[in-house]
Amino acid sequence: MPQPPPEPEIIMLDTPEIPLATFEGLVFGPRSDMPIWQQIRDHILGLIEGGALRPGSQLPGETHLAASLGVTRITLRQALQQLQAEGHLTARKGVGIFVRSPPAIFSVRDGHPFRENIETHSAPITTDTRFVRRELATAELAARLRIAEGAGIIHLRRLRLLGDQPVYVNDKHFPADRFPDFEALYTERQSVTDVFRASGIAAFRRVETRISGGFSSADEAENLRLTPGTPVFHLNARNEDDKGRTIEWTSGCWPLMSVEFVFGAPTK
Repeated sequence: MPQPPPEPEIIMLDTPEIPLATFEGLVFGPRSDMPIWQQIRDHILGLIEGGALRPGSQLPGETHLAASLGVTRITLRQALQQLQAEGHLTARKGVGIFVRSPPAIFSVRDGHPFRENIETHSAPITTDTRFVRRELATAELAARLRIAEGAGIIHLRRLRLLGDQPVYVNDKHFPADRFPDFEALYTERQSVTDVFRASGIAAFRRVETRISGGFSSADEAENLRLTPGTPVFHLNARNEDDKGRTIEWTSGCWPLMSVEFVFGAPTK
């Protein structure tokens, strides 16, 4: 039986916690003018916009930050939740709260590997291959791939990370009869585009792309380190070879604030 490819090494970036002294200087006004939590929200937003809190940096823990500001954790949490809802902060399950990095720009174009379609403003994108395995096509996947129900397919799941933060998880399905050596080729090259080329598919094109808003499932949330129900983009796409035969169906999930989609060549 083919063995799944080894997981590539992921370089973890150092994201030191922001010193508590950074948050000093907040003098609360009367509650009648503005709720305390909103004054905290405005203060933290000002630190972000002024550059004192840099993208990717981690906020101190709620207990220490609340004590530093002289408020309860409940009051502080209201401010932090509002900043998360507005897209200025992001919570990483089991890790903490971070200043959100600018969204990646993903260009939807024909015949280009993922790395050529993604533009980030900070850390490079890395890939964590979760598994590659052979399965039988369900009725839904058979319809997507234009094959018979129960036919053999290849299922590849990958996680894309920006630094140490997951930003995209996808499941790719391929008709197995087109790629008898998929596992060996992918293990060697770590690129679906290279697998296509090595399998005699010199050119392919995106014939269908669907992007919709929704909420993360438990499985998506676990992979992306989100709270289940977090707003996300769902992406579905189909690729064909130069003879019009379907060679790939992709289902993916991006956190809502992590990406901007561009159709066609990006503007430089």
